[in-house]
Amino acid sequence: MLIDARQLDDGAELTADLVVVGAGIAGISIVDRLRTSGLSICLIEAGGFTPELRTQRLYRGESVGAPYFRLDACRFRQFGGSCNHWGGASWPLTPIDFDRREWLPWSGWPADYADFERYFADAAEVLELPSSHFDSAAWPAGMPPPLDMSQSSFENAIVRYSPVTALGITHRDRVRAAKDVTTLLYGNATELILGPDDRRIEAVLVRTLGGRSCRVHGRTVVLAAGGIENARLLLASRGRRPAGVGNENDLVGRFFMEHLHVPAGHLAVHPGPIERDFYRKAAYDGARVRGLLTPTPEAQARHRLLGCSIAIEEPSYTYGTPFDGWPPAVTTVPYWTYSRLQRGGHRRAAGKVQGGLDHAWNASRRLETWRLTRAARSRDSAASGPRPKQVFSLYVRAEQAPDPASRISLSESKDELGLPRARLDWRVSDYDTGSIEAWLDEFDADVRRRSIGHVIKAPEGWADMIRGGPHHMGTTRMSLDPRTGVVDGNCRVHSVDNLYVAGSSVFTTSGHVNPTFTLVALTLRLADELRRSLGGREEPSTVDVFDSRTDGVLDR
Repeated sequence: MLIDARQLDDGAELTADLVVVGAGIAGISIVDRLRTSGLSICLIEAGGFTPELRTQRLYRGESVGAPYFRLDACRFRQFGGSCNHWGGASWPLTPIDFDRREWLPWSGWPADYADFERYFADAAEVLELPSSHFDSAAWPAGMPPPLDMSQSSFENAIVRYSPVTALGITHRDRVRAAKDVTTLLYGNATELILGPDDRRIEAVLVRTLGGRSCRVHGRTVVLAAGGIENARLLLASRGRRPAGVGNENDLVGRFFMEHLHVPAGHLAVHPGPIERDFYRKAAYDGARVRGLLTPTPEAQARHRLLGCSIAIEEPSYTYGTPFDGWPPAVTTVPYWTYSRLQRGGHRRAAGKVQGGLDHAWNASRRLETWRLTRAARSRDSAASGPRPKQVFSLYVRAEQAPDPASRISLSESKDELGLPRARLDWRVSDYDTGSIEAWLDEFDADVRRRSIGHVIKAPEGWADMIRGGPHHMGTTRMSLDPRTGVVDGNCRVHSVDNLYVAGSSVFTTSGHVNPTFTLVALTLRLADELRRSLGGREEPSTVDVFDSRTDGVLDR
């Protein structure tokens, strides 16, 4: 059932077994997992089914650290969340990412790789991937051979691409059809209200932009609003705890991590050409994949460095996510049109709108990377003599070390609902950038040994081009000890018996891979824990799924 919070009576009271705040990929994955459990569920979403400027502006905030995207332009406040604009890159964190690395302070998850690996098949099903395996034995048939990196510090890996790039569209009807699920749209969670004993959340206060409010009571509450908003809501809930809920050790909002995405150099190939088809995004045997180079776990430990991947790109290529950081006033109407066409089943027309959105952005990025390649050729010619026959671009996606000074806090300014805005102080350390440089040096040594060519280093100041994913991680980090984390190994807030957090904000370390696949696996694991703790039934039941494209008054 769908309810428009703007149509509820002011002061209304709703009750459910489970309350989930946020209908992005984490919130929807939990609800979808539990929709046949017999538990009553209330899913609270701040937006509707299409982007709306006034709603999107509630994400406005301050950025006072390293240069970053506008906070209201790198997340999407609508049903489906940012997954409506996701590129589909899917691959899991690796075993070393979960380990305690003695050279990396604050590392070590309170659960091991195997705890999450058993959910990979289900995560692949959610993301509609043809396989949950990523090792070389599972590479799609017909995929071209990669560079031979045996006996080196690097190995070849693949990333799979999910066709589910608009979860809000693909899952809307499944959620609506679930008889035990109530989805509250246009409802902004503004406070977590603690009960008299301070150990349980009694209700979630929800407000609308029209001035109405209601309270949603639940036996258990899950925050699934993203790495910035999860921390913001916890910090802003100061009714009974002045520092905010779960913040007894001043850890909520700390350890904000990103993935460092940056054009970091070029590969000069000589004397003959190399085959790089393995490293192009393409479809093989019905699977969309591309190859990348990553440091081996042994090399990471030997060199005491962070993880990363290196993409071998054409001399001119696009990178990043279209329009991240552009003002919502510019992008809202085109994205609204795209969403309406997608929901209406007009995929070809939607594709034309998306293509139009991307064209100017792609052209500008290609011009930028072409200039970088031309400058690299010039530098290399001056230093090494005749130009090589081929020059490829190297694009790095790198892990960031956990840093308690990198954080989300509350601004002095408030949004339209009276909630303090988020203040981001993103820190990029010398270790973060030095790790990237060290891997490029190591890659240079490896390709020289193989007589493949050499790496043309990026010029001084290359770190100024670092961008985020944008992947928001770590702000409610997982830890066995309340003194080093906000949630425990089951994603429950240490100091609140019935409050859990879902999504990449609980990541203890970031790894270098897109967080979505691991996020979904982690969320499905949490859903099973909630089923056990709340007493939901295990047997699946059939729920009819129907198509609905109404945009007016919602079910009441």
